Amino acid sequence: MFSTTLEPVHICFDDATITGDEITEILAFLQSDTSDNPSCSNELVAPVDERKRKRTISNRESAKRSRLRKKRRFEDLTEEINRLKLKNQELVNQLANVLSCGNGISQENNRLKTESVCLEIRLLELYRFLVAMQSPISTRLNYITKLLI
Repeated sequence: MFSTTLEPVHICFDDATITGDEITEILAFLQSDTSDNPSCSNELVAPVDERKRKRTISNRESAKRSRLRKKRRFEDLTEEINRLKLKNQELVNQLANVLSCGNGISQENNRLKTESVCLEIRLLELYRFLVAMQSPISTRLNYITKLLI
């Protein structure tokens, strides 16, 4: 690749001098190193590839765990929804029973109030009759006349 018939070149670095032949030797050495051992560059790339592969595997596992957590959370929420729906239905049924009983009790209460008023009127009439019976005859006749009319 490189020609060895180069004119001698002198490169100076302060006190050190490198000749063209030395440069050629260095290049030949570097070239032989990479051609003799092609895994050398791969050795530098391999750790990067290995880290990338491990990172990819780690990311996949993390995503899988995340999906499983999400799935479990979804299942838990679905179960809670079903449980709450059942509880809600039970409460609706209880409320319907209470309202039904309340309506029945209200009707019974109204019936008893009406009966109470009727009994009070009846009691008042009996009381008046009793008073009329205990009073003189003229008062009794007036009372009986009023009842008949």
